[in-house]
Amino acid sequence: MMHDSIRKCVHGIFRPPMMKIHGICLILCFVFLSEVVDASTLPSEIPIGGLFVVEWSSSYWERYIAAAAQAAVEIINERNFLQGSRLKLYIADMSVTRSMSPNSLISSSDFDKLVETSMVNAIDFTHIPKFASLIGPGYSSEADRLSPWLYQEDLLSVLVSATSPQFSDRVQFPDYAKICPPDSYQGWAIADLMQTLKFKSCQILSCADVYCAGLTGVFIQHATAMNIRFTKNVWSYVDQSAVEANLQEIVADCVASSVFVLLMTDVQAKVVFSAAKNLNLLGRLVWIGSEGVSSLLPSELPGNYIGLRMAWNQSSQSLQDLKSWWSLRPIQFTSSEFGNVSMPDESMWRSYSYLPLAYDAVFALAYAFKAMILRNESVYNTSALKQALLDVKFEGASGFISFNSDLGPEIGRYDVIYQSNSRNFSFVGKWTSTGGFSTLENLHLVTDGALGVCQGIALGGMFVVNWNPGYKDEDAAAAARIATIMINQDPTLLPGINVSMFIGDTSAVRAISQNGFLSANQYNIVMQDALSAIADELHSEGVRAVVGPGFSSESIRALPALENLGMFEMSFSATSAALSNKQLYPNFARTCPPDNLQGKAIADVLAHFGWKKCQLIGCVDVYCTGLAQTFLQRCKELNIEVEQIHFWEFNNPSGTQALIKTIYENCSDSRLFVLAMHDHDALEIFQAADTIGASGNVVWMGSESVTSISSGLPYGYLGMKIGFNDTNPIFKRLQAFWDSLNPAEFPGADKLLTNPYLVLSYDATFALARAFDAMIRNGISIFNLSAIVETIKDLSFDGASGKVSFDSSLNPSFGIYDLVNQKANETVSIARWEAGSITHLVMADTPTETWFDVAVTWPGPSGKNTIPVCASAAQSSQLLLKLLLSICLSLLFVFFVTMFLWCYFCRPARTDDEDVEVIKMVNKIRQQLKMTIKDGFLTSREAHTRRYRLSKGRMKVIDYRYLVNAAKFTLIRDFEIKHMNAFCNWLRNQASVSVPFVESKRRLSLGVQQSLQDITTAGLRLATVEQERYHRLGWFIIETCETMLSPGNMSYDESIEESDEFEARFVYFLEKSAKINIWNDDDLNLFGKLKVAIAKHMAILGQNCQERFDEMKAEKAGDALISFRDSQEPPRRYSPYKQSDKEVLAIRLHEEDTRDASYQDEIKMVQISPTGIRVHSEEVFVAQLHLRAKLVNHAFQKKVLQVIQSHESLSGRESLDKESQVASEELIPSSSDQSTFCADFEEYGGDLLQRKISVDCKFDDGVRRVEISFAPVKSKARISQKLLKYADPHLHCVWPYSGYILDPVSPLPSGMASVTSSAGATVRDRGWAQEDPRSIQVVR
Repeated sequence: MMHDSIRKCVHGIFRPPMMKIHGICLILCFVFLSEVVDASTLPSEIPIGGLFVVEWSSSYWERYIAAAAQAAVEIINERNFLQGSRLKLYIADMSVTRSMSPNSLISSSDFDKLVETSMVNAIDFTHIPKFASLIGPGYSSEADRLSPWLYQEDLLSVLVSATSPQFSDRVQFPDYAKICPPDSYQGWAIADLMQTLKFKSCQILSCADVYCAGLTGVFIQHATAMNIRFTKNVWSYVDQSAVEANLQEIVADCVASSVFVLLMTDVQAKVVFSAAKNLNLLGRLVWIGSEGVSSLLPSELPGNYIGLRMAWNQSSQSLQDLKSWWSLRPIQFTSSEFGNVSMPDESMWRSYSYLPLAYDAVFALAYAFKAMILRNESVYNTSALKQALLDVKFEGASGFISFNSDLGPEIGRYDVIYQSNSRNFSFVGKWTSTGGFSTLENLHLVTDGALGVCQGIALGGMFVVNWNPGYKDEDAAAAARIATIMINQDPTLLPGINVSMFIGDTSAVRAISQNGFLSANQYNIVMQDALSAIADELHSEGVRAVVGPGFSSESIRALPALENLGMFEMSFSATSAALSNKQLYPNFARTCPPDNLQGKAIADVLAHFGWKKCQLIGCVDVYCTGLAQTFLQRCKELNIEVEQIHFWEFNNPSGTQALIKTIYENCSDSRLFVLAMHDHDALEIFQAADTIGASGNVVWMGSESVTSISSGLPYGYLGMKIGFNDTNPIFKRLQAFWDSLNPAEFPGADKLLTNPYLVLSYDATFALARAFDAMIRNGISIFNLSAIVETIKDLSFDGASGKVSFDSSLNPSFGIYDLVNQKANETVSIARWEAGSITHLVMADTPTETWFDVAVTWPGPSGKNTIPVCASAAQSSQLLLKLLLSICLSLLFVFFVTMFLWCYFCRPARTDDEDVEVIKMVNKIRQQLKMTIKDGFLTSREAHTRRYRLSKGRMKVIDYRYLVNAAKFTLIRDFEIKHMNAFCNWLRNQASVSVPFVESKRRLSLGVQQSLQDITTAGLRLATVEQERYHRLGWFIIETCETMLSPGNMSYDESIEESDEFEARFVYFLEKSAKINIWNDDDLNLFGKLKVAIAKHMAILGQNCQERFDEMKAEKAGDALISFRDSQEPPRRYSPYKQSDKEVLAIRLHEEDTRDASYQDEIKMVQISPTGIRVHSEEVFVAQLHLRAKLVNHAFQKKVLQVIQSHESLSGRESLDKESQVASEELIPSSSDQSTFCADFEEYGGDLLQRKISVDCKFDDGVRRVEISFAPVKSKARISQKLLKYADPHLHCVWPYSGYILDPVSPLPSGMASVTSSAGATVRDRGWAQEDPRSIQVVR
């Protein structure tokens, strides 16, 4: 037995700042534990807790199952079943918890914490310090949130009605046993019921909580295997009006199934039934319900209802015992405040199937407790209780009870109940997991099929209709509207259903341009918001699918909003290849071929004409960059050289003119210009070419978007146009019908032959109509997006453009392009590209050699020759050659003189050894940040040398002092923070200034031709090269600090101790590195990245410690070493967990303290923790804890010092320095000193804390020094500060929180680290502390 003054001390856990890696990483922490007495006497009372809702309503089903559990307890005690021990059930009322519902004001994680706290508070309110087991809670979501607390308390709970299949996972939920069958059985049984009743489709109504999600997942798995079609609907049921709106939308579907499967709770089902009644739908539907729904009373269930209910044996003796006992008198709960419960009537016995399960749950625990008592095991031993339950087998009220290895029922059993429209309630069958349905009576249900209330389908269109007259989208919108008219006229297509078209005008979206006031991200957000508003407007009209929008960038930005609203998108002109990615854009289809075909077609045309060089001009959006990427790839395959690539920000006429002038006047490059851009961008290009007089001397090759310009194409223009069959009868019928309409209302008939997008818009509308027609005929909901996708993949029909079908990426299966040529008064298709081959459409019999001259109209006299002739340049070259020859000797002389002067003035300056290391690091940093001369950067030192005078004006100059200080920072030398901050600010300012776009594109052109990487990514990288450099600086800072804080000795001087060297680096990090202002940049998030980097070091240290410990275990004294108790083992099983525990009583808790806390609530004398928990004032407890710490502190430290001093070497003592000698004499009493001297470190202000007491001790291998440092008692202020730390729902702590502060006394700030070399030495050190039988206990 230990000293009484020490017995009630609590242990502290510490970590030394640094340990020697080559030695043993073992910390000896001194822990004072009281002797634990194991009570083996038979318990007179075994408390179990019941988590039930008992104060919600007098007829609520959980109140009755709580009464059934109480009845089981009374019967067990009456029979003396536990031979001297009595069960007692304490109700923890869950009414407050059950009344909580999530809302938009609280996050889901915070709501989970709130529910958990509410349940724990209800359990604490029973004032029972320890339960042997629990029963409940009733809902799966509640059980999920309570699980962490059960694990912490090492407590088992038996679930009566929480049926989620996740609780069968013993790894994730080790502290639950289940008397009710899990939903892995129920989902299977409901699907089996659907198949047995020959229902082929259904609407699933579910919720988002644990119970609904688990049951729904199992049902869908089995329904899919049984070919049962379903539409899943996950709703919130808090607002009945919202439920009514959702129901109304479902039945508006043309093929909404009349079978509704309700996978939800009883409360949610009542909301659904009420909403259906208000909509006059209650009697028109077949309702199939889960056991949660079936727990409602028959009067609360609708007609035409069939559902599952937990099975129970009505003829079993156990059930008869329960009914007999209950019939004698009402069941009285242990707490009188909950009242009593009278015998249920017959309808309740039929509905409340959990009654026998609750009864059986108590008996199962009783059988387990009985076995444990016979084995002399404590009833509070949770592991033994779990093992005992596995052996429990008995005939219960619900049937035969036995548990499988998951502590769940071995067999799942359900009764099938049915209530007809005439309100006759009956049991009609049984289902078991081993045999399926044993019987199932014939039922008179509403016939399976659609409700048949759909009378119309609304389609939407996203078109530009009001931007400028004659714009192509206006004509395409007219084509879509004409298609809906013709669909309604077709008696075979969607018969009896009217198709309407609602146009969403995107003119305002198209008018938005990225200017100097909007960043790229802001521009994207503005565009998305504008398109989302249009999508919302269309959805309000009931639109199910949308034709358009016209641009690829608009389609990509509109898709998230459309998908969120359940709408499908079918575009007629969005051609970007990126939209073929079905992982990113699964609900997008198009009738136009993608640009990966057009890029190949343009390159094939260039090869067909024999052109080997060209220049590429494009815009910067996804359409242009995607088209350019495919074109460049194909050019590489055909050995066509793309001499220059220019991606340009249009809507800048003066800048565009300067660009074209620069390109045109370069005589060395081809004058074949390939245009990958939109039509309005091309008009800006053509105007610029006219202004500088280049039109007749340039050959233009444009994309299909450029060709779509109705007027304004230059003479001799060549370009691509999407091809289609204008001779097929569908096109002729469209043409004739369009001509008969009013052109003011339906413009565009005159452009039908020249603008392919009109035909494609018409076909896109028909494709959606045919998809919905096929889905309705097959009984598939048109609200099902995935079903729309699968239906469109199988579509094949004759459209106005020809055969229409789709591939797996929802692109058209066929892609045709016409090569058009602008004549004097018309645009003519002269050739056709299809599947890589080119066919001439005009003068087809003319030989290819002469066809280019006679069939093609060229812009100027040079014809197809695109190589410029620069005669003046040739003459200048000859003159220059003559001049060079005449002055050759003079230049040679000047050259030698220049070289001599250059070598004299520009020789490198001599530096000492330190400068050489800094210079090398400067060069390395410049390469890492891409700030070399090659990258366009000069240092201020280089800028003053003569050899860079000519380059200085074209390059950026950076202060050389910035780089020198960055190098010193990397080398962990003293540097000036102001220069380092200036360096970071300079790079940040560079990153925030836009680079002239054309200059950046010129620098990229060669790299694009060589690598052919993603042009979109490349363009973005060019526009943000300065941002990339700034982010490189951030990674440079992180890498340097990661090295700076790495463990181990980085010094080459072996005489420097590793710990000292690391401490010096750590101080350097705090005082120098951490003060660089770049850490404050939230965009870089450097602290978060550094945390990840440091975690690697911690993992390596932990691995090294474990490896060294494993080596020591294998040594001779290893067995003795591992016999030390691990200080990290759970304290709840080996030591007092709180300062208020009876073994410690450093904090004394009385009933008056509880009342004081309630008074504090009334007067609002509380703090709110960061996690939202109310924390009362604990000044009384803090004072008690602080006093106890001061009382035991001296005895604690004195005992440690006496143990060390008893092994002191006299010779070693003489060698101590004077300061340590004085400190030792003052503070280390002799072994015979019985004084009560105590150094109050708070009073002395901490001067003594800076000293280390060094004692040279005798060891087997010689004399070595042991250093001991004193640590102060934790102050009251510090203890009060730590209270809020424990007011965290994740820690599951309860009031008073000061009881969790286990380290108010620390004998050493870092403990005493015994750095030894073997397991034997460690065991010997432990022996010092154990020599006195009253001494301290050493732990690992």
